[in-house]
Amino acid sequence: MYRVIASDTFESIARKQYGDEKQAIRIATANPGVAEPLTAGTALSIPTLPDAPSDRAQEQPSGSDSEVAVLIDGQRFRYWENIRITRAVDAVDTLEITAPFQADKQAFRDTFRPFSYKQVRVTVAGKTLFTGTMVGVTPTLENNRRTLGVSAYSLPGVLNDCTLPASTYDKQGVETDKQGLKEIATTMASPFGLGVVFDAEQGAPFERVAVDTTERVLAYLTKLAQQRNLIISSTPTGQLLFQQSVKAGNPVAILSQGSSPVLQVTPFFSPQEYYSHVTGIDPVLVGQKGSQFTVKNARLQGVVRPTTFKAPDVAGGGVKAAVEAKAGRMFANMVSYTLELPTWRDPQGELWAPNTTVKLQAPGAMIYTSYEFVIRSVEFNRSNSETAKLNLVLPGAFSGETPETLPWDE
Repeated sequence: MYRVIASDTFESIARKQYGDEKQAIRIATANPGVAEPLTAGTALSIPTLPDAPSDRAQEQPSGSDSEVAVLIDGQRFRYWENIRITRAVDAVDTLEITAPFQADKQAFRDTFRPFSYKQVRVTVAGKTLFTGTMVGVTPTLENNRRTLGVSAYSLPGVLNDCTLPASTYDKQGVETDKQGLKEIATTMASPFGLGVVFDAEQGAPFERVAVDTTERVLAYLTKLAQQRNLIISSTPTGQLLFQQSVKAGNPVAILSQGSSPVLQVTPFFSPQEYYSHVTGIDPVLVGQKGSQFTVKNARLQGVVRPTTFKAPDVAGGGVKAAVEAKAGRMFANMVSYTLELPTWRDPQGELWAPNTTVKLQAPGAMIYTSYEFVIRSVEFNRSNSETAKLNLVLPGAFSGETPETLPWDE
């Protein structure tokens, strides 16, 4: 017996019960007098598949090129109802799944043990989209319906939780001289068994870096990467990725308000994150005067809104790069747009990807001309239908360059 919930169809129920949407006709036939659209609360009889093993739903392949497969410790899990995958630059990828809570099945209980940190992989049409670690397992009882929420982050997400092992420190921490970012990152990722990929030049070596014993690894590496105008994210296969922000000029799509496939455009403005002057200073050494550098925001005339920060682990010319990077991120923080679409794929048939660009015109969101944005993150959602949400930021947001124009310029 199965009780219908809102948005259920015979196909979605077949996928939840059998792992095979093609068995929808079997359920429909077993319930004469019930037709779509289904009414929430309706009780349906779910016939047993003849001669099928109990794990048939895990083994049954899908004939769809857009099949989303979830594998936990290498075993296919196909009972999920909702899935959300977020890929981003300047952050590691994340995964959220909702599934019926099958507490009566031992295999289910073994798979979803709290604090087990199992490896999770998600493929779309056989191609890996996410590789990570299961972190959260949360059962919920609501209206006599039991569900399980599962959250995971990409393998490098552990660096956001943890410090370096104590065995790598002396009493104060770790200090290194004249090392490049790639060497530093590889050394720090090694104890966690993580690979490091550089899809960009690493920049000049750091004069000196010092890691405090209580500092989280990812936060520290992010700080260093920003000083070299690099962004950190994770690859679909779970490696730590360093790259430069994409340059404008090659958008993967040209979209406009009111035309397919645009569903909604929502702006987010943050006036308190916008400054007239951005100044960085390096630490003052005994007997020496610390250097400093300022970027003036030419777009903010006649207003005094300065911000100053310390730029540790840099010397001389490194302060200039650190300040330019900080100023670029100011433009990322001042405004962003969420673009909702009814498809996971761009016009070329590729999955939407962060660190690519799109052109968008949406006068209702104060984008008065066709403006080219950088995709900061992509949120893939699927239940009975699929949607994608793109978070868009201004060009130069991660490269230390001031945009030549703003979306509301005419």
